[in-house]
Amino acid sequence: MPTTDVTHLARRLPNIRRRLAWILAPSLLAGTATASPWADVGDRTLRSDIEMLAAHHLIDGPITTWPIPVGFFARLRDSGTLAGQPEHLRLAADRLLARLDGPSGLRPAAEFRIASDPNLIRDFGAVARDEADLRAGLDYDGNTFAARLRVGALTRINGDQSRFTLDGSYASTLLGNWQLYGGWIDKWYGPGYTSSLILSNNSRPFPKIGITRNSPGAFETKWLSWLGAWQLDFYVGLLEEDARLESNTGVGSLRFAFMPATGLEIAITRFVQFCGGGNNCNPLEAAFAINNTDSDRNNSNDQATIEVKYTRSFNKVVFSPYAQFLNDDTGPFTHSYTSYLGGLNWAGPWGDEGTQWSLTAEYTDSRATLDWFTFGKRLPGFAYNNDEYIDGFRYRGRTLGFSLDSDSVLFSLTGALTDRAGRQYRVSYYNAQINTQELAALQADGSYRRNSVSAQPVQIDQVEGGISLPWNRLLFDLAVRWQDDQPFPKSGATVNVEAGVQLRF
Repeated sequence: MPTTDVTHLARRLPNIRRRLAWILAPSLLAGTATASPWADVGDRTLRSDIEMLAAHHLIDGPITTWPIPVGFFARLRDSGTLAGQPEHLRLAADRLLARLDGPSGLRPAAEFRIASDPNLIRDFGAVARDEADLRAGLDYDGNTFAARLRVGALTRINGDQSRFTLDGSYASTLLGNWQLYGGWIDKWYGPGYTSSLILSNNSRPFPKIGITRNSPGAFETKWLSWLGAWQLDFYVGLLEEDARLESNTGVGSLRFAFMPATGLEIAITRFVQFCGGGNNCNPLEAAFAINNTDSDRNNSNDQATIEVKYTRSFNKVVFSPYAQFLNDDTGPFTHSYTSYLGGLNWAGPWGDEGTQWSLTAEYTDSRATLDWFTFGKRLPGFAYNNDEYIDGFRYRGRTLGFSLDSDSVLFSLTGALTDRAGRQYRVSYYNAQINTQELAALQADGSYRRNSVSAQPVQIDQVEGGISLPWNRLLFDLAVRWQDDQPFPKSGATVNVEAGVQLRF
């Protein structure tokens, strides 16, 4: 090799080493310290811990895109990060890392949930999707590869209407700072605790393949560094249910979340349906056809959200207002067909022994307005429905976003207490107004616009008490719910009981 080439290479080695370290660090982290590729949707205690740690700047990056990859929690593995922190923060970090860390290799897992009747209102927590929701399988975690197999069934207690499921199965691998994944993965997009307007765990997970960032570090270039820590999640999936009118409808989503200031998180999501049934199948056109109005129609069904969440700590109490706006199948600023979600979360320590509390008030309204905040111009049945994609944004009978479907309003108030042993006690009140007279009339006339929860308007009050108890490698859940009415065609007050147990290694 010529001398000049050797000299040039020697000068570049420090930069090469830095770049290699940046690329390989997430992989090395996953190989040496973690047994799970991410924090899953469905664990309320885990979410409370993550929210509390993020509010005190012990976790980097946006936390409204779930699952949250392990790279977001790298700072917690530095012994100096938690030095001098209050007991409730140290215990929250210990619980989080205990969930992510564990033995590598192959190990068994199982989850069983039984309910007298599946809950009408699905929040962030995992609940049964039928009277019996049973899953068992294997987990594998290696240096940069993780996989989970869940074979299960949804069934009535008497065994009727049994359905085979692979819900919760996935494979994931790290490639530099990018995590590639595929499978039947529950997702939650948004700051809401009770609802997400665009994508939640309300419906069963559909098969998808995607890519997401493992670590949320900011851009180094001065032109983009102002965005702060950021996350990108992209996937394509298939709504492959047999009963679907537009069989094998394709779906794709791109979500970008960033933190331009301390405590401020902003997220933008675009969700699109394409192909399926007799619809013209052009995925590339669907990806770039942003505008979709009556005068400029495309062959896709689109939704988009804009979200804002701000977190501020006042002494020991954390204060976090948030909002989510859903625009349905039209232009982004005019004729936006907008639905709304807003909420406020307070949280803090209870005493000095490590117990923490939280209180959340949230309001969700899927009665779409013509433009943003034009509440005098309601559009019956526009949320989640589409005249070309008759099944709308639904999968296996449930909306992909808000659990009460179109033209519904939900107010929730939830209080929770997590003690030093990780036991969580919670009480919730819900006031639900499902469907409207205008939409019910359209639905009765056979319109494609509908509410899949109740064909007639109904107002329901529900009170729920629940407890989560970790014990060795088991997690027990118990919930009791009373509601004063039921969706049409049922009626009258009812009491529901649900119990679940997870086996975790």
